[in-house]
Amino acid sequence: MRIATVDRVQYELQRLARRGSSKTAGLAGIALDQLERRKVEVLETIFGLPDVDTAIVAAALAERTPVAVATVDRQLRGVLLRHGILTISPTKRHGLMTSR
Repeated sequence: MRIATVDRVQYELQRLARRGSSKTAGLAGIALDQLERRKVEVLETIFGLPDVDTAIVAAALAERTPVAVATVDRQLRGVLLRHGILTISPTKRHGLMTSR
């Protein structure tokens, strides 16, 4: 199994770490630290994509092997599911849940 993220997620975390509220900045910093410590691959996306969600969907669709996207964003999850991309989301009752 390969774990990766897209460059737009990394940029957004860097922005939040610099300019977010103290709690948000702290969490963004922890996320960035974990990406680095775990040597998570950062996939380059096409310059000019309108937002992070679009970059995630584009990267998932570009992969030649099956992928799953972990997210808590319901709207993003809906878009991914409409494109047939497996999603992984946390739930209060069941821990992690996958959907297709």
